[in-house]
Amino acid sequence: MPDRMNRSARRHIPSFSLYGEHSAATRHTDPLHIEDIQSRSRKYLWKIGPHRHIGLCQCVYVTAGPVSFDLEGSHAEFRGPAVFIIPSGTVHGFGFQANTLGYVLSTDLDRLLGMAGAAHHTPIARFFSVPRAIDLASDPLLAERAAQVFEILMQEFRQPESVMVPVSGWLACALLWLLASGSDTAPPAGLLDRYDMDRLRRFRLLIESNYSKHWPVKRYARQLALSESSLNRVCRSVTGGTAFDVIQRRLALEARRRLVYVAASVASIAAELGFKDPAYFCRFFRKHTGLSPTVFRRRQADG
Repeated sequence: MPDRMNRSARRHIPSFSLYGEHSAATRHTDPLHIEDIQSRSRKYLWKIGPHRHIGLCQCVYVTAGPVSFDLEGSHAEFRGPAVFIIPSGTVHGFGFQANTLGYVLSTDLDRLLGMAGAAHHTPIARFFSVPRAIDLASDPLLAERAAQVFEILMQEFRQPESVMVPVSGWLACALLWLLASGSDTAPPAGLLDRYDMDRLRRFRLLIESNYSKHWPVKRYARQLALSESSLNRVCRSVTGGTAFDVIQRRLALEARRRLVYVAASVASIAAELGFKDPAYFCRFFRKHTGLSPTVFRRRQADG
């Protein structure tokens, strides 16, 4: 019985509201939460294991000290100043040390963007379109400005009336816009209007519920009351790919996650992801990663 329970536990990636706080038990009505790195990581002996946040994005800013970053099974080492952008649903983990300093900003991005000016939506939304790890050592001015705004934001967040006033939200929007614009990670493009951003958000939510069903683009478009061409236009403007590409990338991402974190056979994972033929799953996986599922899993296990 214990072995069976352990196997079952390994089949799931923990999902938290804030790390260690399960979403079902903790409801955060604010559009954001900020804390210093040490306050939470100290309780876990500086090790934040692989997990994900459903509905929350995070911006982790290490002002000084070492940090190891695990992202969807990959590992990297940094020293502050560095910033880590974690979109909702991304599997990630951190290793800090006692001398690591910085901040963790968690936010419901859709609600937060409602507090930003229309012209500032696109840089921030693009910033969170993919996970990012950005070394700011080469830009000390940006690093210092970001650290100052983080500190002001945390002080404002701690005020008793912060829930009732929009100052924290405004500061968070300014901070994310500063990082997005200053780090120059977003490709140049025209501004997307709020309707397009909402369409993309709803498309991604729909994919989350249905990627294992292998819906065609036409069905997604119909569910969103859009034409296929309109859905493709929105996807290209932000992601650079078609709607089909966005769906396939999400499916490939989930395949990588399960091969790393789930103790199940390749055939079982293929079936869970809606592939009736394990051989077709292997071809799909090789197309997106360049490796077979077995080789990918072995390399991840070997570090």
